[in-house]
Amino acid sequence: MIHETIPLLVPGADGPAELITYAPAPSEALGIERLRSALVICPGGGYHCLSDREAEPVALRFAGLGFASFVLKYHTSPQGQWPVPQQQLLSAVAYLRDHWEAYRIDPHAIIVMGFSAGGHLAGCAGLLWNKQELYRPLRRRPAVFRPDGAILCYPVVSSGPYAHQGSINHLTGSRREELLELVSLEKQVPKNAPPFFLWHTADDTTVPVENSILLDKALRAKGVPSELHIYPSGGHAQSLADHTVFAPGEDWRASPSCAVWVGHCAAWLHRHFGDYAVAPHPDEMEKKKSKR
Repeated sequence: MIHETIPLLVPGADGPAELITYAPAPSEALGIERLRSALVICPGGGYHCLSDREAEPVALRFAGLGFASFVLKYHTSPQGQWPVPQQQLLSAVAYLRDHWEAYRIDPHAIIVMGFSAGGHLAGCAGLLWNKQELYRPLRRRPAVFRPDGAILCYPVVSSGPYAHQGSINHLTGSRREELLELVSLEKQVPKNAPPFFLWHTADDTTVPVENSILLDKALRAKGVPSELHIYPSGGHAQSLADHTVFAPGEDWRASPSCAVWVGHCAAWLHRHFGDYAVAPHPDEMEKKKSKR
């Protein structure tokens, strides 16, 4: 496994974000030419902290399923208010697209995944990658920042009646009134958004299920492929929804009824991005480099 920490510095941040890699190493037995889909995982935490339960355990589970996983430790409030976390995630997407050969990933299968407020962050990348306020300070063309898919797990979506006010307040800070419409993601769906996978629990009292329903409806209205799963119980912040993401004595909180999301998500990934891609022949790669 390629396991390292990559610093990512964006304008306006008080230091670098960290992109932690969990990428299976190249293997003769598995195929040296094999390119894997990449998942950039954004833990939740209301934009004021980051949940460990939604970070490394998720990366390891999906790495075990054959995906290259990357955890983004983005900045949170007060240092990480809009647009700093959003630019950090876009920078992570661009970094992986630039370094696809090093991690043996498919540059056309870079998917953002987020939980709760991290789901809002992933949604921002999937819907707002071409907003000038986000990409212009990064001095790259917006296409390099566009993720190829988005996986949102019990996400914060709306700033309206179903909003998780804490997340919205931490993200927007003193610019709340100015940004309230922009950060309500169901109002920001473009026709060229990538496919989305959404899941929520029906009994979530922290971030109501209506957040996912509103976004799914908006995506479908614009013709964007969207798959929504609503599981009957589990409340909020289930992560993998098994004993691996709860402290000893707390595993009673795990809800088997939504643990199936991992299999549903893996099937969605395979349908949209295939089991793997194949790298070009080394001679072809050299030709491409010489043309840059």
